[in-house]
Amino acid sequence: MKDSMSAILSTDPEMTMEARMIAFDNFEQLIENLDNANLMEPLKLWQPLISLLSSDESQLRMMAAWCIGTAVQNNEKSQKMLFSEGGIPPLVDLAISEKETREVRRKAVYALSSGLRNFQEAMNEFVDDMKDKGQKNYGIVDAGDMDAVDGIINYLREEASKSA
Repeated sequence: MKDSMSAILSTDPEMTMEARMIAFDNFEQLIENLDNANLMEPLKLWQPLISLLSSDESQLRMMAAWCIGTAVQNNEKSQKMLFSEGGIPPLVDLAISEKETREVRRKAVYALSSGLRNFQEAMNEFVDDMKDKGQKNYGIVDAGDMDAVDGIINYLREEASKSA
């Protein structure tokens, strides 16, 4: 996992975008395994992954959001790490940005969907961040209320589908 992240972050001009995408694909496959996703914390891979959400390259932003979504899906330990490492606001930024590509927005929504479900602290931060950014004010949302979470996520998906 560390080797994949090193390749993704490499500034070596010989490292092509295709090679970075292959490394990202390998990383995503590794973290599909819950134990590997939980190793991201001791390997200190959360901050580098979250930092890629602000990459100049849309492909890297998309893959970072996808990997985050995979790591936190049905994984409370990884949800806590995403929250504590400050990953919710940059995902919100990607999900709501009309300038962002549809693919990036959809992967950010996927990551938010996985990161917010049944994790109240992240849901509270999401709601506050949306309000602070002039988006819909959801008020108090129970992260365990799947109908409420689905309503929010479906709205974000619909908005993302309007992007180019």
